[in-house]
Amino acid sequence: MGKGDDSTDAVSLISAPENSVIVELGPGAGYSLRQILASLKPSRVYAIEISDAFRNALTSDKEFAASIESGLLSVHANDAKCLNFIPSNSVDVIFGFNLIYFLDPLSEYLKEMKRILKPGGTVNFGVKDIAKTFDNTVYINTDWTACLDQMKSAGLVEVEQAESRLEGTSEYIPLVGKKPK
Repeated sequence: MGKGDDSTDAVSLISAPENSVIVELGPGAGYSLRQILASLKPSRVYAIEISDAFRNALTSDKEFAASIESGLLSVHANDAKCLNFIPSNSVDVIFGFNLIYFLDPLSEYLKEMKRILKPGGTVNFGVKDIAKTFDNTVYINTDWTACLDQMKSAGLVEVEQAESRLEGTSEYIPLVGKKPK
């Protein structure tokens, strides 16, 4: 676990209208979640965290307490394949950093993401090339071209791999797609 400079930088790339609805998949220690709440001024944030340890840390974090109490932020244990508590066509932005590797099969997750996105809403992944050197039975999705192709197959448009950002262990690559209007 790093200091979060990479994931907070990735949040800075998100273009979201004020009062948007945002889903963060796998917020982990909450670095990017803090940045989302502070800089994007959302009306609602769903944090989808499958890890009990991370979820417990998020819900007991004093910084998040007021957002949780007000209903601005909710933390969920769901696997992102099924987000049936999020209405269709209701989300402006989906953000997942260092997460796409584990979504298997990726097509099922992308189908659910497309369902909850509003027309014009975006999916924003941050990936790291270092993941390509890890156990490929755990890190399933490490071919960025194949990930982009699956995003297109799921019906997302304007799908692109942006230039890598930052340096060293913080270096990452944004993968972005949009639900057609």
